[in-house]
Amino acid sequence: MTGPDGLSFRRRPCPVGAVRFLRAASPGTADRFLITALDLDGRVVGRLDYRLCHVCRTGYVDAITITGPWQGYGLGREALTLMLGHAVAYRWFTSRRSLPGRRFFATMSEETGVTFERRGLRCAHLR
Repeated sequence: MTGPDGLSFRRRPCPVGAVRFLRAASPGTADRFLITALDLDGRVVGRLDYRLCHVCRTGYVDAITITGPWQGYGLGREALTLMLGHAVAYRWFTSRRSLPGRRFFATMSEETGVTFERRGLRCAHLR
């Protein structure tokens, strides 16, 4: 869907170099990770918290958040794509509590071919 300016409502072009992504393990854990989106001034504009079990090849998205002014630029998509690159061929779960979350993960499933199940975590290692 496009607006009168011809730009997509879902994905506006983000200024080149305006955001950088950092991936790090959460302190004190081997299975929790955080991808943080930072603006040019180093302010956090988004984050993706997730867990991985390399034994079961399972992943769980705990939370994904993009601050209001930065929504619609595809930052959530970029963060999720980075996450998937670190866990190829894993089975993914998410809570999808909100309607926007359900829509986002449905769209990401279509775009990536990865199914994000919402029936609960099926890996005993990540509980």
